[in-house]
Amino acid sequence: MNSRKKIAILIDLESNEKSGGHVKFWERISQSLEKRKLNIDLVFFFLGKKREIIKVSENINFNIYKPGFSSSNLSFLGIDADSTDLSPINLRLLFELKNYNLIHSTDQLHCMAKTAKLASKIWRIPLTTSYHTDTPSYTEYYVLEILKKLPNFLNKLLIKKLKVHKKISNSQKEKINKYIKNCKFAFFNDDFSNEQLSFLKNNKIKVGKISRGIDKKIFFKKNINKKSFFNKYKINQDNKLIFFCGRIHKLKGAILLAKINKILLEEGCNVTTVMAGENIHGEECLNVCNKKLLILDYLNPTEVSKFYNICDLFVFPSIFETGPQVILEARACGAVCVVSKDGGGKRIKKNGEDGVILNNQSPENWSGEIIKLLRNKKKIKLMKEKVQLSNNYPSWEDIFYDIFFEEWKSII
Repeated sequence: MNSRKKIAILIDLESNEKSGGHVKFWERISQSLEKRKLNIDLVFFFLGKKREIIKVSENINFNIYKPGFSSSNLSFLGIDADSTDLSPINLRLLFELKNYNLIHSTDQLHCMAKTAKLASKIWRIPLTTSYHTDTPSYTEYYVLEILKKLPNFLNKLLIKKLKVHKKISNSQKEKINKYIKNCKFAFFNDDFSNEQLSFLKNNKIKVGKISRGIDKKIFFKKNINKKSFFNKYKINQDNKLIFFCGRIHKLKGAILLAKINKILLEEGCNVTTVMAGENIHGEECLNVCNKKLLILDYLNPTEVSKFYNICDLFVFPSIFETGPQVILEARACGAVCVVSKDGGGKRIKKNGEDGVILNNQSPENWSGEIIKLLRNKKKIKLMKEKVQLSNNYPSWEDIFYDIFFEEWKSII
């Protein structure tokens, strides 16, 4: 790239401190490049409350668009996922994209992705895409939750007979598949299983894997003064500490973890469970178990890294995941992770040696495994050593240069 080329990266979600992993992925890449002198211009398109351009560095801008129709308008139906734009197209964005040498969408279903596809066709600009979130699975979950609220005869018809939730989810898979056919290249999170990607069929385009980076200045093994740290959060010094980080949501396994904590206490374990993150179902968790369960809201990454370092176990029961960032960060801090097979499972190298993978969502099964671990200091110590030996994660800058930049350069 000799002359300065422009690449548009479309993240059709709001950028704020409580944003999920999809947004943070791109924020962290942009932060890692702030001090680098690039010979390209990168413009990241996010949603926000007002239209604005934020200059991040000489070569990086955030372009904030107001959504035409935000999915947050549907929160009364119980949809509490990160809000996106449900408008069919954004005309202002369409004409803005005319000025770019390459367009990269980070989803395939919503307004910015549809606008990108149209801009690519009209102005013959190469289009690439990355698949970060298992949207069809989330959609199936939310549609099912909505249908369950309908009168009994209706939900039986729509769920059991017509399987509406499955049909909508499968329709999204078809749309994603068609979208990818319009792209020069598609990047997929390395944690997706072949089964999760089976809907891609025989797409002839080139496909590559994307892994996640970590901020090595924040997430690393360090010594924490246990006494003062426990005092700060009013945790009993003699208790074992279980930590969970992420959205405190049923989908992420937060309510399951509250049930696990209840069983641990009933079995006589001296344990405190701490959950940190956007508090959506915290009240429900406390209704399940209000003893030795501490619900914290969003914590800054440095504070989270202290919890990773000091906890006895990092327990993350979520099954709706595409390679959870929190598992990488916890492991970088030396934490032993207990995860579900379809959630953080792929981040564990060998089950039972550098982490524990569980195959079902039974609180009795989870608590049984956790009790065995907590009562075996030697085993946890050995596992922590194994975790440290297997830590070799790329930085966010590495992710950008080794994966995206190389491919974009060859296309432009």
